[in-house]
Parts: sequence; structure tokens; C-alpha cells
Amino acid sequence: MPKTTHSNALMASRLNLAEKVLDALGKMSNGASPLLLVFWGSRGSGKTTFLEEVNKRLSAKVNVGVAGFWDLSKTTAKGLPPKILKSVGNKKEAYKTVIFDNMDVLLKDPSGRDFFDFESSLVLPLVERGDTLIIAGSQLELSQWQEYDVRLRQENHQLGPLSLDEVREMVKDGKLGAETVHNLTFGHPKVMEEYLAHPKWKKADAARFASKYFLEELPAETKEIAQIASLFPAFNVYILKKSRGDGNSEDDALLARYNGQINELTRRWIIRFDTDSGAYRFTDNAVRRLLALDYGLKQPKRFAEIQRIAANYFQEEAKSAAFLPQLIVSAVYHQAQTVRAQASGKRGAHCVKWVRSMRDHWNGANWKQVLQKWKSGDGDPELKGEILSLVGEICHKKIASMFSTYKIELEA
Repeated sequence: MPKTTHSNALMASRLNLAEKVLDALGKMSNGASPLLLVFWGSRGSGKTTFLEEVNKRLSAKVNVGVAGFWDLSKTTAKGLPPKILKSVGNKKEAYKTVIFDNMDVLLKDPSGRDFFDFESSLVLPLVERGDTLIIAGSQLELSQWQEYDVRLRQENHQLGPLSLDEVREMVKDGKLGAETVHNLTFGHPKVMEEYLAHPKWKKADAARFASKYFLEELPAETKEIAQIASLFPAFNVYILKKSRGDGNSEDDALLARYNGQINELTRRWIIRFDTDSGAYRFTDNAVRRLLALDYGLKQPKRFAEIQRIAANYFQEEAKSAAFLPQLIVSAVYHQAQTVRAQASGKRGAHCVKWVRSMRDHWNGANWKQVLQKWKSGDGDPELKGEILSLVGEICHKKIASMFSTYKIELEA
């Protein structure tokens, strides 16, 4: 597929995010607008395409002065602040903008020194000017800012997987159906681009490409752990050990090795630690699903066994009512996966039966949070969509209704 076609179609699907930039500029004069916009997404999510198009559009506006576009993966950040501050100061337009791609590279140093030096020497002075909008691309959400004024005026927006409607926009002039493309790529732009360029590809080809693309250059054991981790919407080191047959080992060296693999995947922004749930998650759910698909196609028996292990583990964990909000989505998800070979209606019925069987363990649960987590897919629209495909909309609503009933019964 020609790159220009991909770029234009991709931008059409990202127009709502491009509007965030124009909205921020429009509100700048009243002092209430964000002055730092971070657009983040996994490798291949279209960040650079998006930033280049934003740069082009801003450059065409007579009242906006673009002071520069820097790719921090190709430019040493150390000498940039005085150069950029001078460039901004020379701009006569009412509104100034500065664009950075790959700002996350400043966090490669575990100490964060490069990132915080860049914040104090450049980001903060630009924010304090009040007339300059900073636009950044990153492979992860940037919320580590130390300066209060920066935290106050910054926003993060995810360049996530494309929805089915967005995929329709990209393939409307092609021969392939949008549903087929979305089901095989889960809406990841890079995987879609490759799939559309290889019309003879099957599901296994797209999944194999994704695994190679996202896990390239990783050691073999780290790749294996990444693929096993992809079977979990949320996971910890213990369930990874258990899934590989190491759950009963108390060997400190083995635990250190697992933690090292997790740290490597975190360093590459493939996974992140979610403080709300106390678990690790993939930064991009489409990437997780593609890796899981590849693993399931290559090792169907191991896939099924790990889902059985996960279902048993989360069932035991979910017996603690205090932690039910953090666990309910994963618990039902893995129950559904244990019967994934069945039709959606039967998978849903299995999960409804399981929820009913667990009722007596849940006295004292925070049902408001349980309902919120369940209805939102643990705050992840992509995960909610996957759960809906597993259990069906009718059973999904039935489970929500059961939680509402339990709230009344168990709190009475």
C-alpha cells in the first residue's frame, strides 16, 4: 500500500485528536488552555505521521509560528534548550508552537535525569511564556513532570488502535472488507498497513508479523515471557511464573530473572505498571491481542492450559471482596477464555454461572467500583470490546445486572 495513501487515510481517522491542537491554540489567550500536549502510542501507531500532518497544518496558519520540529531519537537534547528558546523568541506571530517526536527517549536513563533536565531548562520556560504550545509524541503516557506549572498545563492523548469506523475510512476504496481487516489486525495502524500490502495474508501471517515487529531484538526468553504475558489483560510476576511451571519456586535468582525480563519489557514501553490495579498491563491492547493471537495459533494446547491456570488463579484471588474491583474483569475474562472454543452465547452463559457461584464470597465488596470496572472494561475501551466479543452483549448486561442486584442484597 503506498505510504501517502496510508498517511492520508490515517490522518482522516485522527482528525478528532488534531482538533485538540487547534482547540488549545484557540483558548490560549484566556490563560486556561493546555500548553503541553502529548500524543502517545505504541510503536507503529502513527505518531510521526500525525505530528508531521499537524506541523503542516500549523505552518499554513498566518497567526501561528512553528519554531521547529525535533526528533529527540535523532537529536541530542542537551544543547537544544537555548537554541529553541531563541527560535521561539524570534517568532513574531501571536501564537508559537514547538514540536518534538519521540520524547520518551529522554526516559531511557533509569534516573530520569535527561527528562527532568529537559523539563526544567526548556519545557518550564516555554510554559511560563504563556504563548507557546508544546506538542510531543511519545511511546508512553508522560505524567512524570516534576514542575507544578507543567503538570497543571499538560494533557496526554493516546493514539490508540483504530476503531471499526476508522478502519472503514482507511479501506473504503479497497477490495477488503473493514470487518475482516479489523478482526485480523485489531486496528493497529502498522499491522494494517502491512496486511493491506499483502492481500494474500491470512490471520497467522498478520500475527506472525506483529510478533516479529514488536518483539524484535529481544532475547528468546524475554520474547516468550512477553507472549505469555499477552494472554493476560493484567498480570503480575507470580502468575507469569505459575504459567511457566515456576509458581512454587522460591529461588531468589529465578525471581530476579523474571523481574529482569519485566523491567526490559517496561523499558521498551511494551508493558507498564498500573498503580490503580497493582498489576502490569500492555501499553497497547491491540499489540497484546496480536501477540496472544500468534501464541494461540502456534501453541494452542499451551494457550488453553495457561488460560485454565489463570482462571483458577483469579478465581481464588477474587474470593477477597476487598480486591474484587481490581480483579473482576480479569476473573471473568479468563473464565470466558477457558471455553473459547464454544459459541459466544455459551461462553457468556458459563461466565454468568460462574458469577452466580461466587456471590457468597463478595459480601462487603465496593459494588459501585465493581460495576464501573465491569461496564468500562477496567477503563479500557479495547478490552471492553474484546470481552463483549467473548461473552456477548446480552450476557455482559446480565452480569452488570447481577452486580446491581448483589449490591442491594449484600448491603441490606
